[in-house]
Amino acid sequence: MPDGSTTSNSSLGDQDFRDFAHIGPDKLAGRFLRKFWQPVLPGDELLSGTPKRIQLLGEYFTAYRGEDGVAHIVEDRCPHRQTMLSLGWIEGDCIRCFYHGWMFSPDGKCVDMPAENDAFRDKVTIHGYPTREYLGLIFAYFGEGDAPEFPLYPEVDPEKDTVFYTKHPVPCNFFQRIENDLDEVHLNFVHQVGTHEIGMVDIPEISVVETEYGILRKGRRSGEGNNVDRTGRIFMPNTMMVITPGSARRPEWMLHLAWRVPVTDELMASFIVTTRKGGGGGIQPRAHSDPDPMYYTEEILAGRMRVQDIDPDYPSLFNVQDNVALAGQGAIVDRSKERLGQSDKGVILMRKLWEREMRAIAEGRPIKAWRRPVEDLLEYGSREVELAGS
Repeated sequence: MPDGSTTSNSSLGDQDFRDFAHIGPDKLAGRFLRKFWQPVLPGDELLSGTPKRIQLLGEYFTAYRGEDGVAHIVEDRCPHRQTMLSLGWIEGDCIRCFYHGWMFSPDGKCVDMPAENDAFRDKVTIHGYPTREYLGLIFAYFGEGDAPEFPLYPEVDPEKDTVFYTKHPVPCNFFQRIENDLDEVHLNFVHQVGTHEIGMVDIPEISVVETEYGILRKGRRSGEGNNVDRTGRIFMPNTMMVITPGSARRPEWMLHLAWRVPVTDELMASFIVTTRKGGGGGIQPRAHSDPDPMYYTEEILAGRMRVQDIDPDYPSLFNVQDNVALAGQGAIVDRSKERLGQSDKGVILMRKLWEREMRAIAEGRPIKAWRRPVEDLLEYGSREVELAGS
């Protein structure tokens, strides 16, 4: 089979094509995700001269910056005696193993092998992954063959706008978080503290449609006051773009980009870029909340407190609310026990698209060429702009 898989078509059943949860390199969902660029960590977490071991997609990798400051991602362990490469040190744009000094370039070639001859050195390689730094985040491509074109978001102008980036864990499977992005109705209940504050109280009428890039999601409301339509774009396979309404404390309507990346089958990370139009603040990390959202998440899931006990002004309240709702389904939800309704159109469509693409991978066929049209750009910054584009 393509992509180095050893799975036989004859051994696959319908359940395998609906197994969105398991994301190892030999799983269909994992192979699908690896066909796209994925964020791996915020750029400010990778210091020059200090390699870092990172985990995502059910695997470990080594991240480091060369002496020129450029970020690189290579495999986790030295092929000599399997010591973690993150224990080593940086020379130029290469990483040298701590154990016996074998040194590798960003593309995985062994360029120095003390105590061994050059003929042996030339036979040894590791995986080096294409890497790109963008909007405060480091991205990498972990799939087979050449990396696809890197997706840019022209709506974000770091020279003119104020761009905040962050990463936070969610203690459940990543696909539950993706499905939540298709679920406009949950805003009225999970996030009622925030939505009621701005006067968005109508239960929306949901519509979804497959597009060239993924799914266009709309939540229709009455249009009275702040009960406005909301439009979201889901870029396959795991990215969301939506405009978030203003509030009394922050009247600007902001652009929200979020990548839902699995760490393990039962843990994921949201990488988020939020942009305020204008201001010229450039790219900067979002301030950390105190206490950390995971503290509240764990306390609530353990039954020691309730979401309603959190100060409504807590900056990461939305994160905690989502974490609790999603982890409350279980680390990996049992979808066979669900009863979906008409408001779950987005969830149903997303599952159909993933199942279709995973079947194509299993059968050796190409997946859809997911691309965003150049004319598909969002305007944001005020309620009037959002209403005009809804």
